[in-house]
Amino acid sequence: MAESAKPKPDFRLMDLNYWCRRQMISHWDIKKQIAFSHCSKESFKLVKSLNQKPTITITLENRNWITVDVGDVRSCLIKLVDHEIAIPGYATPINFGLNARDAFVHLCEMYQNTKLVVRLNPYSITPLDAVRAVIDGFPIEEIIYSDGTNREAERDYIMDMLEFLLPSKLLLISRNPYDTYQEFRDQVLQFEYETIILQSPAQINLLDLKAINIEINTKVPSFQRRLLLTTQQFQGFIGKWIKSEIYPKFTKIVVHAGLRDIENYYQENILEGLLYQQLPNDWTCESFAGGPFLREHMTDNGIYEVQREADGQKAAICFQSFRGSVLWKFFVV
Repeated sequence: MAESAKPKPDFRLMDLNYWCRRQMISHWDIKKQIAFSHCSKESFKLVKSLNQKPTITITLENRNWITVDVGDVRSCLIKLVDHEIAIPGYATPINFGLNARDAFVHLCEMYQNTKLVVRLNPYSITPLDAVRAVIDGFPIEEIIYSDGTNREAERDYIMDMLEFLLPSKLLLISRNPYDTYQEFRDQVLQFEYETIILQSPAQINLLDLKAINIEINTKVPSFQRRLLLTTQQFQGFIGKWIKSEIYPKFTKIVVHAGLRDIENYYQENILEGLLYQQLPNDWTCESFAGGPFLREHMTDNGIYEVQREADGQKAAICFQSFRGSVLWKFFVV
């Protein structure tokens, strides 16, 4: 490997006392810290003592390496092969003589990170066996899947990879194609999630989602095909909750849409047939805030309370707007 030799510490640094060294290293960028941590056990412990806990994100887009982002620092590479390969000029290999698994464990232990974010996209080709060898045993905190095409080979790879990675606490799917939705419903959405985020879905059945928190963003550029989320779908979801017929751990759903993407008189249509009590617009609840949709940036157009028939549990329906956007919220209080 081109980077096989361990880096050597700056002996002027090593002449400083422990606290001066620690202070100096704390101002280094992540890539320099990683390189220094491979110098010796002492240097590893020194970096680890900083108690930094950046998010570690891996992207699977090459057969020969895994791209690793550490916090805001991008383009670290963990090589999967022992021979020299052409490394992109912007990227920095961080094996330093270790195999891929050991280099990854070194990184996670140093930054005290046992929860991973994994990114999949149409260009993901990293072999499943190689990924398993590197990250097996590490809990997956979040999976971000940006879909692109409907090529059969791509679908097969994504489904195999998701089968290995799932379940995760959070699943974000962007632009899920129409003709693979059945596969996702049967094989991916069957898992229980803490949060599901769907960005620009081609279609969706709200009752398919087994999640405590659900966020759906249907806003897309004008040239893209749009999902028309009907009031009947949202009202039906609320009605099923009232009848205790949806995922029992459900807590909150947020739908973010453009005005042109939804029906006229949507508020009246959603409330029609529901037994509800209107709440004042200044009503507050701890469950109300959260996510990227902060209340102070939105105009409240109505807040309504409904009850579950079986146990009297209350939930709130909230309609908000901001410029050309609307927000539907339904959450347990």
